[in-house]
Amino acid sequence: LKEVLEDRFSFGGIHGRNHQMRALLEKIKLIAATDAPVSLVGERGTGKELVAHTIHLNSPRRDQPLIKMSCADVPDDLLEAELFGHEKGAFAGASRQRRGRLELAHKGTLFLDDVDALAPSLQTKLWEAVKARTFQRVGGRESVELDVRIICASRQDLKEAVIKGRFRQDLADQLAAVQVSVPPLRERREDILVIAEHVLELNSGALNKSPKGFSQPSCELLLHYTFPGNVEELEQMVARAVAL
Repeated sequence: LKEVLEDRFSFGGIHGRNHQMRALLEKIKLIAATDAPVSLVGERGTGKELVAHTIHLNSPRRDQPLIKMSCADVPDDLLEAELFGHEKGAFAGASRQRRGRLELAHKGTLFLDDVDALAPSLQTKLWEAVKARTFQRVGGRESVELDVRIICASRQDLKEAVIKGRFRQDLADQLAAVQVSVPPLRERREDILVIAEHVLELNSGALNKSPKGFSQPSCELLLHYTFPGNVEELEQMVARAVAL
């Protein structure tokens, strides 16, 4: 692996003493060395993108690009061209050829966040591309080679989306060859102060400040808060505290 355990409780920027996190870190170390597709499941703000980044950096594809795309943030009418690219004149406004995220990630890793937001037609096209290892840009006839490792993320298990009729069974089987659950912060409360101290150190250096640490009332407040926004909310909370 490119990195070793930074200490007993962190790996690649992921910090935690909780038993779920220790199991997650060990699983990441194992799957990073493979080329299997990975499905990350977890609530908003739990750090799924950080997990994907860590897997990529410790994989055989580490020297190739890591390309990210949030399927929920791109309008449906633009999502196909964003993912597969398009040829000049493929549609109104397509004034030049443009490579999509799949092509940009060639030989590297593609991280698809909120993959369950893909429309059924795009699920079919993605499945066909993964199966054939080639695809065509929107409006094109030329076959483009597909050599990427796909890491996807969703807030619910893709198998549940299949049961609800919202996701293709064959695509879910392909993308979820290895599934990793990222626990919410409320289930790993012993990690709250570990993460808070780490974020405090990072932000203090960036803002050229030197706070001594968290007061006892601050620690109690952090430990008793539910953190609906998970790690992302904790990071933003500490960053604001340092800035102010």
